[in-house]
Amino acid sequence: MDVPQSGERVSGFLNVRVADMDVFYAHAVAKGARFLTEPLDRVSELRCYLRDPDGYLIEVGQSTGLLKGILADAPAES
Repeated sequence: MDVPQSGERVSGFLNVRVADMDVFYAHAVAKGARFLTEPLDRVSELRCYLRDPDGYLIEVGQSTGLLKGILADAPAES
């Protein structure tokens, strides 16, 4: 499954913040998690996405530049 594109509906999702994305991601992959994306650098935060066993979207993020007042880049237009 892919990350939902603009215009598609998401029935529910969970947003989780972690202190260290590298440590979280490596641990989750070692435990068998299959991510939709690797961690993406959005300037103000790192994000990655996966689905739970019922198919609900989970976004995991780590604040980086946001803590210094740096806002995320606007999404690239396709």
